[in-house]
This record gives sequence, C-alpha cells and structure tokens, in this order.
Amino acid sequence: MNRLLASEKVDAIKVQANAAMQGFEAIPTHERLLSIAKANNIEVLEADLFDISGALRKEGDVWRIYVNRQDSPQRKRFTIAHELGHFFLHTTEGTEFVDGYVFTRSDIIRYGERELEANEFAGNLVMPESKVRELVTGAITDETIVSLARTFEVSPFAMETRLKNLGLINGPASSTPRPHTP
Repeated sequence: MNRLLASEKVDAIKVQANAAMQGFEAIPTHERLLSIAKANNIEVLEADLFDISGALRKEGDVWRIYVNRQDSPQRKRFTIAHELGHFFLHTTEGTEFVDGYVFTRSDIIRYGERELEANEFAGNLVMPESKVRELVTGAITDETIVSLARTFEVSPFAMETRLKNLGLINGPASSTPRPHTP
C-alpha cells in the first residue's frame, strides 16, 4: 500500500480515478487519457516547459493541461494522468498546479500531499489495479517489472512504484523472484 498516504485517502482516490475512467477502460492508455480530458472540457497541449513536466491551469473558463514536449511518450502519458489527478482532486483548492514548483513556503507540506495524491490518481488511470493484479501471476523480478512497464507504456520506475504501492513488492527490485500476494 502507498505508505505516504493514509489508506482511506488511497481508497478514495482509487474510487475517483475509476469513476473518471468509466467508459474509457478499453481504450489504449494515451487515447484514454485524452478522452477523459476531452469529456471534462480540458485541453491538452504540448509546450516547451524546460525543467517542468507539466501543468494544469485554468485560463479564463478553460482548463488546460500542458505537457513538456521534450519528455518521452511514457513521461507525457503519466504527466497527463497526474494533471488529471489535480483536476479531479484539487481544483477546489486552486486554479494552477505546476509540477516541480512550490508557490509559497507555507504550502510546502500541502503541496507535497497534493503531488502524492495526483501521482496515486495517475497510477490508477495508467496502471489500473485490477489489470496489474490480473497480469502479475508469478514471482516478480526485474524482468517482470520491465515487461509490465512495456505493457502499460510506463517507465520501469513508475511500474515498480505502482507495484510497491499495491503491496505486490517490498523494497528495491532484483533479478531474484519475490513472492507476492495475488
């Protein structure tokens, strides 16, 4: 389980992510994310963001997700999902969310929690728990993680993090098989 968020919060985020994904589950990941954005009147744009992966901003009456055009396709997908997390979880708290930027010193703790929540939401959209559990049928090795990462079109790091957050692995990956709970 995600040890950085309360289990009740993780469960609530999963419910919200599953609701956002309703009707889009069978669509490939990138198209799924764009379809969820479009269904919620959110524009997704690429831009030169330099050291920032993405941002969600309300501009006039329109919400926009900006992703760094220099990032890999895997990173862009996760960034879109992360920014959708901010949209569904945090838009009552503000109108701008920029990855990697803290707005005020007093917001540091809350900012960190919002980022963890948006990451948890993104993990649910990009690597749905039911699908992950369906595909994890044996011992989890480094090779398993790489294979799952390819399947979900994410980085091995993102896949390993998701497996840890789901309680399927503990600690760092290794080439030695590790037991898991199906």
